[in-house]
Amino acid sequence: MPYRTVAAWDGPIESRTWGASRRSDIRHPLSRTVPFLSRWLDMPSRPLPGDSHMPRVQNRTHGASERLVVSPGREDEGLFHMPGGQAGHPLSPYYGAGHEDWEQGRPTSLLPGPTRYTLTLR
Repeated sequence: MPYRTVAAWDGPIESRTWGASRRSDIRHPLSRTVPFLSRWLDMPSRPLPGDSHMPRVQNRTHGASERLVVSPGREDEGLFHMPGGQAGHPLSPYYGAGHEDWEQGRPTSLLPGPTRYTLTLR
């Protein structure tokens, strides 16, 4: 995952944060080809915590795309994070769902919730 960098530091040192130089830059493949769609397709660029050799590993050129924490037999306590959401289609209600939880490191249940839709192939 590529990261945007800070061109110059402005202001007092107390105002500088680690995330200012570690920003997410998650782009939909179509927005690279058709740049004017970027505002609707790309995830917002936000500061991220973490560094090398940490659970939330990331630096200017890469980062953890998914996070999974689960113990066998205790799947109901498992956590899962995925940037960008479950759907790659921008008109899907699940496009971007869960992305903010991934950014903030908020726990998201590994197990699915109740079934909302069923697709039957015949």
